[in-house]
Amino acid sequence: MRPYLSTKTAKLLIWSLSSIGYITAISTLSGCSQLATPFQQITPGQQVVSDQTPKELVSITEKVTPRLLWKKRLSASQHSGRLEIYPQIVGDKILAAGHNSISAFNRKTGQLIWTEPLGETITGGLNMGDNLVFIGTEKGSAIALDTASGKTRWITLLKQPIVSISTVKDSTVVFRTLTGKIYALSTKDGELLWQRTQQTPSLSLQGASTPVLAGPFVITGFDNGSIGAYELSSGKEAWSTKLGLDSNHTELSGLIDIDAEMVAVGTALFAVSYQGYIAGIDMHKGKIGWKRNISSFSGIDATDKELFVSDNEGQVWKLESLTGEPVWKNDDLLRRTPTAPVIMGSNVVVGDSEGYLHWYDRQSGEIIGRVRASGSGFIVAPKAVGNTLYTFSKNGELSAYTIQ
Repeated sequence: MRPYLSTKTAKLLIWSLSSIGYITAISTLSGCSQLATPFQQITPGQQVVSDQTPKELVSITEKVTPRLLWKKRLSASQHSGRLEIYPQIVGDKILAAGHNSISAFNRKTGQLIWTEPLGETITGGLNMGDNLVFIGTEKGSAIALDTASGKTRWITLLKQPIVSISTVKDSTVVFRTLTGKIYALSTKDGELLWQRTQQTPSLSLQGASTPVLAGPFVITGFDNGSIGAYELSSGKEAWSTKLGLDSNHTELSGLIDIDAEMVAVGTALFAVSYQGYIAGIDMHKGKIGWKRNISSFSGIDATDKELFVSDNEGQVWKLESLTGEPVWKNDDLLRRTPTAPVIMGSNVVVGDSEGYLHWYDRQSGEIIGRVRASGSGFIVAPKAVGNTLYTFSKNGELSAYTIQ
């Protein structure tokens, strides 16, 4: 499936501010004092030509019945539907953000606990660790807030739009920017520990995969189709591999971004590129153990035996984790742009662009439950905790469902 060309140009801005907590100014690798490099970005999941009509839903034999527990609407000024801003769960809280503020809710009742305006457009995050929640902004502010109160603990200025943020390990958090740079910061005060970069194509998909912290490494996917592993303690490159296609191509067909979320299971990394491959990779050496001609911009969920992925066309697959061999494929959501699958007990759940949630039987691939959960549709994959599924729609509706 080809994407729709966006006319939006991402402008890289330098700025300064005074605010609560620590503020650290970081210069770029190039040493430039001002950046005005234009990047043309693509919205995945849409074609330039050809039919984009979502496939009509087929009737199902319902074996699970979704039930809404609660729903909260973030204000229209708070949410930006074109960005993949992932809600995160910590203890009894679920945190969600959009546009220029972040809020924490009780995840069982939906009651608002705190909300914090940031004064800048949010473009990356959320992620959490060390009792902090991390957010990145269009102006390049890497921000850490206290998860209990929402108060700002520190701000580090990276001077480039931040598009994704890792979890925390060894008091270190990693921020990825629009231009392919990664910055490792101390969670204690935002101090820069090291920085690295990869060449970014002038044309790429919106968004970026979340850096994965596994073993001694931080592993990051880039817009040029490569995956790089760096020692978390020093930033030294351990290995690099590529999932994108290397054949002759036009600029549009050459989009090979690794924007889909990667998953680490044991010593294996599962990753997939747009217009490339899905692969199982040995995290120690970066060697590709297997790969299949499946492309995705949505993401993966996996165990040591099963791997689930939504491809560019809207098909949902189950593969064997060890070999990559297909177990089943379901094409009921063609052209409905399903999110990454999430494992929920004996089921797998995806959201789609029309606002439906679909429950698949993990063993057969049959859709056994469905609910219209949003009028705006989903970009961000649901999150499952036990028998509760949390969703975040494009128009800022944060919801909790259970199944009966």
